Amino acid sequence: MWNRFYSSFFSLCILLWIQFVEARAVSEEKEIFIAVVGGTSFGAPELFGKGLVEEDGFIQVETPVGLGPKLYKMSYQGVPFYYVRMYGYETEQKGENDGNVHVRTWYSLYSVGVTHAIGGASSGAIRTDWDYDDLVIIDDFMVMENQRPQNILDYTGIERPGIFPNFASPFSPSLRRLLIEEARAAQPGYSGKLWETGVFFQNNPGRFETAAEIRAMRILGGEITSLNVGTCTEYARQLGIRWATICSIANPAVGVRPFSFADMQASVQRIAAQAVPIVLSAIARIPSEAMGPEPVSTGENYRGSYTNPKASSNKIIDGRDSGR
Repeated sequence: MWNRFYSSFFSLCILLWIQFVEARAVSEEKEIFIAVVGGTSFGAPELFGKGLVEEDGFIQVETPVGLGPKLYKMSYQGVPFYYVRMYGYETEQKGENDGNVHVRTWYSLYSVGVTHAIGGASSGAIRTDWDYDDLVIIDDFMVMENQRPQNILDYTGIERPGIFPNFASPFSPSLRRLLIEEARAAQPGYSGKLWETGVFFQNNPGRFETAAEIRAMRILGGEITSLNVGTCTEYARQLGIRWATICSIANPAVGVRPFSFADMQASVQRIAAQAVPIVLSAIARIPSEAMGPEPVSTGENYRGSYTNPKASSNKIIDGRDSGR
């Protein structure tokens, strides 16, 4: 009888210990607060980090405009992050404003607690001295004639009262620093050059620009152009997510020099081989080097309303948080 009692007691203790260990393991699972928003700088979306990262399934988030994209859970050198394939275009629905794709992606990232994000887009070089395979860590941007939603806060009902998302520094200084340092270290033997600043120009997405449009962009100060980074920058900034991007030159812009589709394909493959390791190395450094306060990225705190500093509410008088 006593043997059975001790045997049962011992089995119970083992069961409780297993449950304790499992619960502790779950509680100690690393929080994911970093994301990579995939673009063409990283090559084939389904091959991102292949052979370099560990993968652990995905999650999806229901958003006000439909189910969000798959947020693939990955890790590199023990640092976990989410990866979104090609801006989340897997969620695109025929006939809808394609801005909803970006809204779903950034709403999802904000909902799961992402605070740091990195992207990358192959682009057309407006500058005549920029060439195939060059990498550009852009520091400013312009969005012109864009039909996508311009304010993700208003569009989805997210409220960030008392937070002013100024665009004076649209890209995170700490993330830009990490990308620049890793890109510098990777330059020997690479076919392209590194440019540590650049002005990104996004026009209406969906087609290549004309030579006349490119000339106009150059006059306005644009140096590089592509279709999605401007939208990502707007939404990241409004949501208080630190954001930086490694753009790349896959072709001269229209009218600068002739180019072919085959030229672009070959360049993107060379770019991805360089850009993906740079981004992963930057991610590994984020937890120890990019966690300090950064109001220029996360938003300046304010009191009162735009028109009345003594107001009890922090909301702008027209209901927006944008400061306009």
